[in-house]
Amino acid sequence: MSLPPADRAAFSLRTPRWGVAIVAFAAAVAVLLVCYWQTVQSLVWVWEHDGTYQYAFLIFPLSLWVAFNLRHQLRANPPVPSLWGLAAIALLVFVWYAGHLLDINLPQHFAFVALFPMLVLACWGWRALWVLVFPLSYLVVFAVPWGDSLVGPLQDITAHFAVRALELTGTPVLLNGREIITPSAVWMVADACSGVKFFIACTALGCLYAYLMYDRWWKRVVFVVLAALVPIIANGLRVYFTVLIGETWGLEYATGTDHMIFGWQFFGSVLLLLLLIGWFFRDRLVTQEFLPAYGDTPARARAVVWLMAVALLIAGPALATRRALPVIPQTLPLTAPMIAGWRGPQAAVEHWNPFFKGAAGQIRASYRSASHGEVVGLFHAVYTGKPRRGHTLITYGNDLYDAAHSQILSNGKQQVHFANGRATVAGELRLTSATGSRLVWYWYCVDHRCTRSRVLTKLLQASDVLRGRVPRSSVWAISSSVTNGSVDRARTNLRAFAQALSIADVANLQAHPRLKTVGGTP
Repeated sequence: MSLPPADRAAFSLRTPRWGVAIVAFAAAVAVLLVCYWQTVQSLVWVWEHDGTYQYAFLIFPLSLWVAFNLRHQLRANPPVPSLWGLAAIALLVFVWYAGHLLDINLPQHFAFVALFPMLVLACWGWRALWVLVFPLSYLVVFAVPWGDSLVGPLQDITAHFAVRALELTGTPVLLNGREIITPSAVWMVADACSGVKFFIACTALGCLYAYLMYDRWWKRVVFVVLAALVPIIANGLRVYFTVLIGETWGLEYATGTDHMIFGWQFFGSVLLLLLLIGWFFRDRLVTQEFLPAYGDTPARARAVVWLMAVALLIAGPALATRRALPVIPQTLPLTAPMIAGWRGPQAAVEHWNPFFKGAAGQIRASYRSASHGEVVGLFHAVYTGKPRRGHTLITYGNDLYDAAHSQILSNGKQQVHFANGRATVAGELRLTSATGSRLVWYWYCVDHRCTRSRVLTKLLQASDVLRGRVPRSSVWAISSSVTNGSVDRARTNLRAFAQALSIADVANLQAHPRLKTVGGTP
């Protein structure tokens, strides 16, 4: 199909305007990269050091390649900058600034990546955004490291799937949290066995494949759903076959290098089969030509919008730099309390090592019940001031157990009552290691507000910081070993200890009277 002379003339008249619009967009992207370079480095560091997100190095090039292939559709419409784009940029800069203020990577990473489509909207307009909706959405969804919260649920799904498959094929099996107990061995569905790497990478590949191979929307939806379900099912089968091989031919064939080779071969075969099946249902490629659309924005108005977009990008880092005042590290002396009905404080319990770096003060101690001799460990760490790099309660690396030597069998929640009449809902972790099983109850406090949720803790800190207050944050954890598999007995010990625990006994803050309630009240 060829364009009529009048349309060709209109198209040629508008084409040069794209040259200026592209230069403006490129300049805005350059400003974005320069001003948010620390965020870029942080994002790349996560891609490089976390095996779950190494596929993300391909997301920007793939998005750019798809966008480049849409250039003819893009040039069929004149650039019409949108004020909505400026509003979206302002909102994302605020999200980035809040993340920077609280030292939270996820909102900074999200805001940085999401600024690319909003710059398209601000510089080129709604039509351009619609043409580029897939590559830009693909960029935002898969370039941001967001999958850590999937690890636990995927572990549980994999464990239940594998146990059910073993039962159906006649293998004696017992599920204990995330432990699969068979006559030959105890198999742990660890973090690395969750399949989250394959799940996210396969879903990302499935979205791209569906976009390239199919034109009908329902085919795309079906293939993306399959691309998300297949890795979950495949991972359950992989664990099932691993256990079955160990039970049938011996543990040496189901562990070590053979285990790794089998896993990669299995995942690769499943992925190849999925793509081959999808290939047979592909739609025929149809080449389209697009008539130019009419409607434009005066050059002066375009320039104003472009300059405002750049100014908004600069505003966030500029404000962050202005507020980045030097912080003098503060040491908060804490003393372990005397607790009625419990002997101690004594040396911290072995084989339980919570790690929270940069705390102003910490307590590690153990107590023995005066009535039945059971031992409970106590850990308490306090952070003063707004979260900042190296001094953040909720951050990567701070954890309630040593992940190198322990694994989570199960998690849940428990209602906890304290000696001073207050109560909260604590999180519960059941851990396993070479030295046995252990139950941990934990909760976080921001001033007098306590919760087991890491997200809510961050929101409470954000609320204080944005209102000009100085948050006082802490983590509490109590722990008891699970002897002879009696989880209920361990829960009884922790409940009795919590009922005797009072915040007034814990913090000896006479040297810092201003911080008398640091750590919050349970």
